Amino acid sequence: MASRRQKRPSRSQRYERRQPRRKPSAELTVRLPHRTTEPESVVAHLGPTNSGKTHDALRFLVETGRGVYAAPLRMLAQEAHRRLSAEIGEERVGIVTGEERVNPDAPIICCTAEMAPMRGETLVLDEVQWAEDDERGSAWTRLMLGGEYRHILLLGAVEALPLVRHAFPNADVRFFERKAPLDWVGRRPITGLRGGTVVVAFSRRAVIGIAGELNQLHPGRVAALYGAMPLASRREEIDRFISGAAEVCAATDVLGHGVNLPCETLLFAETQKFDGKERRDLEPWEIAQIAGRAGRFGFHERGNVGVLTGLPWANPDPELVRAALTPHVELPGGHLGYRVVDTGRLRPQLSDLNVRNVDELEPALHAWRQAALRYWSVDGWLTVESIQPLLERLDAVREALHHSRRRLELADVWRLMQSPIDEDGLALLGTLACALAGDLPQQTIIGWLLDPVRLQAAGLTEAEQAAREASILRWFALQYPGVAGVTIEKAAALEEAASARVVEELRAEIADPTIGRCRACGARTAPWANLCDRCFMARGYRRR
Repeated sequence: MASRRQKRPSRSQRYERRQPRRKPSAELTVRLPHRTTEPESVVAHLGPTNSGKTHDALRFLVETGRGVYAAPLRMLAQEAHRRLSAEIGEERVGIVTGEERVNPDAPIICCTAEMAPMRGETLVLDEVQWAEDDERGSAWTRLMLGGEYRHILLLGAVEALPLVRHAFPNADVRFFERKAPLDWVGRRPITGLRGGTVVVAFSRRAVIGIAGELNQLHPGRVAALYGAMPLASRREEIDRFISGAAEVCAATDVLGHGVNLPCETLLFAETQKFDGKERRDLEPWEIAQIAGRAGRFGFHERGNVGVLTGLPWANPDPELVRAALTPHVELPGGHLGYRVVDTGRLRPQLSDLNVRNVDELEPALHAWRQAALRYWSVDGWLTVESIQPLLERLDAVREALHHSRRRLELADVWRLMQSPIDEDGLALLGTLACALAGDLPQQTIIGWLLDPVRLQAAGLTEAEQAAREASILRWFALQYPGVAGVTIEKAAALEEAASARVVEELRAEIADPTIGRCRACGARTAPWANLCDRCFMARGYRRR
């Protein structure tokens, strides 16, 4: 009898066969960070910016003589390192971030939260409200739940009170008030701004356009700050403003994340921002965080907050800003804030996933997330950090290795997945993975990237990109010293050259008299547009 013909698998069946088997929940470990020894003291300093909460915590750190200051940003860690080094001597203070190590065995270490050790004498954990951040919050939760320190000091906004009570029900909570009150000053025209004024907008092009307008009124005495700017460039611009070399400053909301300026007056040129999904009005807590930078104690008795007028393309809402200066959300104990921060994020460690090879990582991460969501659904203050950044880095590494026909051990792939990069760095991450696996052509590419000579004719965007690459290369050099010719010294030299080039190109753009001007008629227009609305419409009609 003729044999029966086997039925061809369907497309979905063929796809399933190609996929790594999803790990059952029983093979995964879902656990909370925990400590074996409870701290002797837990104190929370909660209050707005410019209230002295960080100053008092650093005083305690100096008095105990040993410990860690952990912050969300490399720039904040650097600032604390400078302050403490000036006070107690450089030999007693070190800095540890994903990109740098300076005196890492010092008794006091300033670091980013992800780099903080899990035990020590004193932990000062700054900006504790970051525990709810969807992509980085687990670093704060890990330290709060598992950090074995004799003394723990939590610093943050008053909105983090519910979070603090969840993690440490018996913590000694101390509330701080602003040392320099804020005054609402309404509308202020761009002409006649006084020294010590900072104007805030919400895109790089808007900041450069405003800086160009200000440069017409204060030639050569305008500073600019925005998120894509390298740290060394930011420091140079901040120092110019502090010293008085720059009278006024244009900045994005990077100002609300650890940039401390002696700013007397802060004006909003915009009250809307693009958040990656849509252009929306600023939230009250976002406005308050930025506005709080006005009136730095020790420099000014009061801070002034208002909106900027005189730019045809900017139309800030004064009432939105004015209303945001008064907290309105009720918190436990009768305190008022701008929102409620009551959630801590968690993410898996490699040991939680019980995987043996790289192919099992992606399904294990998905399975862990589902299991963790079920496991913590009974505890309302804990939730799962987004695994999307991990998956994006994993895809970049796997795809690059596939094309180069190279392989890496599971531990190396996991380490690359922890790299402090964003979407702009994924291509370089793939290159580093191949170089680590021994791909000589990719190592040649890295050698070219490390050469500062390539920046001699770079524009502003290219110089900013080179600075981001230098930061990733610094991280790689710390993980794999000397591999593919990458060293801290070479990466630091690239970062320095890129930062210098950014400042040079930025000054040239700000001094360009055509910025914010229509290239056809010379009328003022938005800095991201080449033509004013009238000329744009006229050209459109002529084409018809």
